[in-house]
Amino acid sequence: MGLFSFLKLVTIFAFVLGIIFISKMTKHGGHRHHWRSREPAGEDQAILDDIARVAERMEQRIESLEKILEADDPKWKERAR
Repeated sequence: MGLFSFLKLVTIFAFVLGIIFISKMTKHGGHRHHWRSREPAGEDQAILDDIARVAERMEQRIESLEKILEADDPKWKERAR
């Protein structure tokens, strides 16, 4: 698998995590205004913390991959568009 394919896969994974996060938040809150006005409960906070950790690790990995690509080919961003 090429590096560009891997970046696409990581992007899709982040998108799916975002959809799951949004669906969980709306599902737990019932109505939109209820979940916005309340603080997350213990289990909800744990889920939010886990998602935040996963997102931070993914961001670090993507940044590392971009640095590797930049070192290998400084014009990779132009070709990727």
